[in-house]
Amino acid sequence: MSIGYLGPNGSYSHGATLKYKAEKDEIIEYDTITNVIKALENNEINKCIVPIENAIYGSVLDTMDAILEYKDIYIIDEVIVDINHILMSKQKDCQIARIYSHPQALAQCKKYLLENYDSVETIPVSSTSYAAKLAAKESGTACICNIACKDIYNLEVISDKIQEIKKNQTKFIVLSKEKNKRETKKTSLIFSTKDEPGALYKILGLFSLADINLTKIESRPAKTKLGDYMFFVDIDGDEKEERVEKAFSMIKDFCDEFRIIGSY
Repeated sequence: MSIGYLGPNGSYSHGATLKYKAEKDEIIEYDTITNVIKALENNEINKCIVPIENAIYGSVLDTMDAILEYKDIYIIDEVIVDINHILMSKQKDCQIARIYSHPQALAQCKKYLLENYDSVETIPVSSTSYAAKLAAKESGTACICNIACKDIYNLEVISDKIQEIKKNQTKFIVLSKEKNKRETKKTSLIFSTKDEPGALYKILGLFSLADINLTKIESRPAKTKLGDYMFFVDIDGDEKEERVEKAFSMIKDFCDEFRIIGSY
């Protein structure tokens, strides 16, 4: 079994992959979230693990947009990882001129950066571990990354736990081109509503009537025309449950597009 993840080594995605993988699984790093999912679509790997949501900054848009694009990929599991952002550099007492990190990490540490490095340039890169890789090569440079990067890239800790919420977590999803065969507790779906009054209200009402709990609803541009949206929804329940199947059957009547993206 081959599993793709957002590298390089030391990234939170790498940590999530190590937490999930079986002993004999091969893990393969990619340089962007889009390329990880594209590799799965092209059958280069059997599964991939990508971030989908953070407790501070919300959804990871690159992942959501890739799921929208590739229609034969399914969520089969999730991995929750504790996030502790650390400011590091190759020299502890250096004058910092720029700070690298993933855009999500920079956003999650915005308050700390404003209070301590307001005049320092922050540079978004593809992953926290790639930020560490750059900081290890450049003078006057720091990075925001995972503690695993300290030994991998020979860095020094400047400040620990710099995220705005100390109990910070990121949810990673496991994607595959085959649906789950085991019994599951949760289902994710995507739909767009018909262009008629009250369509979304009616859909939400049908979930309520079926006694189905919605744990998440979020919209993304459909990338067709201005004002068209796709809704990402998570519910409690397996897609094969009778009450869920009946609700989905009725909901489809109010949708232009309806797609189950996995029970897990």
